[in-house]
Amino acid sequence: MNVVLIAIIFVGVAFFLPKEHKSEVKSSINIESIEKVNEVVFLNAGVNEIITETKTTQVFGFDVPFTRKTALVILNYTAKFGIKSSVKVEQIGEKEYKVIVPKFEVIGVELSKDNPYNLYDNHGELLSGTTEDVDTGKLVTNQLSSDKQAEYLDKFKSEIKESAINYYKTLFSSMDSEAKVTVEFSE
Repeated sequence: MNVVLIAIIFVGVAFFLPKEHKSEVKSSINIESIEKVNEVVFLNAGVNEIITETKTTQVFGFDVPFTRKTALVILNYTAKFGIKSSVKVEQIGEKEYKVIVPKFEVIGVELSKDNPYNLYDNHGELLSGTTEDVDTGKLVTNQLSSDKQAEYLDKFKSEIKESAINYYKTLFSSMDSEAKVTVEFSE
């Protein structure tokens, strides 16, 4: 009996003593390719998205009550829009040029340096232990996908065009202040 009592006391004391947590991170990096690019960015859009995903356990196609798990992620990044191929320049008169800009594309995204994403909330209901966890990595990756960014490309097309016009007019006027430039867009 004394042995059992001593064991219980030992376990109880060990339970309440301060604990240390050890973490080990290993990383392996392999550069797959290096590519020289000829890209021009005309517009950077600072994006702050709040993404919520909810999962529940289902039996025979019906949601089981109190099994919901929810994750709320705040994502901060800059989307970059421009062109990835060369423009065509035609001289249409003396000191008069026409610049034909190719189709606009998503150049890429850059996560915010200060706070790229934040798991703001992650909770589950009473019986949510049976429910699959929300994959927040996949959630963030989906938001940064090219398809999602293409929506922003369409939304900000007029601002991108305005920036491109300003860019080429400034470029030509820096070489010749009397140059007249018209800008056309192929879409």
